[in-house]
Amino acid sequence: MTETSLFVIERISPKAASYLRRLPRQRQKAVARAFDHLCNVSPFRHPNPTVIQPLRGPRKGQWRYRIGNIRIIYTVNKEACTIRILAIDTRGDVY
Repeated sequence: MTETSLFVIERISPKAASYLRRLPRQRQKAVARAFDHLCNVSPFRHPNPTVIQPLRGPRKGQWRYRIGNIRIIYTVNKEACTIRILAIDTRGDVY
């Protein structure tokens, strides 16, 4: 049985990929679960309303996914059904 995704991660920035590789294995798994939610459930909603938020100001059009003190910053192309991961870092460094 094949599983179809609503969205596909088109690109992960090199800096985000580097940060992800340096994370402990348990945190990497948490980020993988976040990617799974973004692709297969919704990049706009989460059962916990504080997890996914649209960003404002100069980052308008970007979204934030929160995992503890880690933030995933991404954009969504609704027409192409793709997600582009712009940054993964701690709360103080990602913005």
